[in-house]
Amino acid sequence: MKIATAGLAALLAGSIAGSALAEDAVGHWVGKVTSPIGVELTFAAHIKASPSGGLEGYAESPDQVLTPLPMTGVKATDRTLTFATPGAKAVFTGAWDTAAKGWVGVLKQNDVEMPLTLVRGVPPPRPVVAGLDGDWSGVLAAPQGDLRIKLHVKTEADGTQALFESPDQSPMQLVAFLTHTDDGVTVTLRGVGGFFGKLSADGKLMEGEWRQGGGKLPLTLKRAG
Repeated sequence: MKIATAGLAALLAGSIAGSALAEDAVGHWVGKVTSPIGVELTFAAHIKASPSGGLEGYAESPDQVLTPLPMTGVKATDRTLTFATPGAKAVFTGAWDTAAKGWVGVLKQNDVEMPLTLVRGVPPPRPVVAGLDGDWSGVLAAPQGDLRIKLHVKTEADGTQALFESPDQSPMQLVAFLTHTDDGVTVTLRGVGGFFGKLSADGKLMEGEWRQGGGKLPLTLKRAG
């Protein structure tokens, strides 16, 4: 049987083009999802080859928590990528898009589907917020009873990290975002609420209010030491 030269050339060209479009899932990937309440959150995935020959890794939601989210069921072809993060009850399913240079798909969490495109990269560094480093604490007089509030702020080479705790409700530490302009201070938990107040002249107190779900409660945070 004789194969026409033109047909063979077309077949080879198609094979080469397909290879050029293929993408290795191993590496660091980052993207943005918009929650059902309209809050934009960073999502990152870190994938590597496992000793057994498959793929493994962990995900991050750095705008919410610092705890890594181990992946299960990581499967990739040159065109598709899927993985689950049981700790967040989420599953990602995507397909490689050459124009987007990323895995374009959906992150499904608790039956809610959120569009997500993962491109190569890592979450951006945290900004530096001066003047707030230290351990802060206060008590929120909530309708269900007093709630202790703690805020831990530390500035290092990669920026200012702020972790928020409400130990009477949960042991989990949540990532907080800070602003500090003149004496004005905000502490924001994306998708939850936040503190809005003023820093005292001696830098030892932040006096203001906690806002969440349309409600407001007075809150004073005192710096230890």
